[in-house]
Amino acid sequence: MKTPEGFEKDDICKFLDKIGSWHFRPYMAGFGKAGVADIIACIDGMFFSIEVKREGKEPTPRQKTRMEEIEKAGGFAVAGTAEKVIAYIKAALVTEH
Repeated sequence: MKTPEGFEKDDICKFLDKIGSWHFRPYMAGFGKAGVADIIACIDGMFFSIEVKREGKEPTPRQKTRMEEIEKAGGFAVAGTAEKVIAYIKAALVTEH
């Protein structure tokens, strides 16, 4: 059974496919770096970390730390619903190009 966030993730991935990005959804299963985002994408040479959240939910402190690390390294980090994430990506693409 799909979670509400699962539907959000699917919508984001459909958008990413539509714009021709490279992306994947890490499956950590207890391994890897804690706080890694739900979707990692490369769009027009730009690195995006996408933490998918239901309406009204916020990233955990560890997720916020990872987002700050990515932004400090020059990448883009966003958390939110599909609607918020897609709007953020569109704005970033217009601003950066």
